[in-house]
Amino acid sequence: MKKLRQFNKFDCEAFFKDKDVRVMVQEPWNDFEDGKVTKQLGTKYKCVIATDGTIYDGKEVEPDLNAGEQIVVKVPHPPKQFKKFSKITFINATASVYGTFMSELSIKADDVEIHSTK
Repeated sequence: MKKLRQFNKFDCEAFFKDKDVRVMVQEPWNDFEDGKVTKQLGTKYKCVIATDGTIYDGKEVEPDLNAGEQIVVKVPHPPKQFKKFSKITFINATASVYGTFMSELSIKADDVEIHSTK
């Protein structure tokens, strides 16, 4: 069957609820055609899940299961200034799961909020 992915709904709010996500670096989010940049769509923030307090289903689930995993969020805005490893939250995030083993996450958000570290 085809086009099944359009019916999958990923609950970003529940997934990120008990996670501490930190921003590492930002780069332009570009649109490409024939290997060339046609326009800048916004900013990609490369992040890491610092801690994961989510309680997952299953009997033998490791604590902090997704800690250390890297994620990228795409935002249709110019880059924000931040100090590396600042806490980041996503505003109105949507995501879809993809990949051969359905273990990849593609995330877009209306915006991000970066909390300065002290």
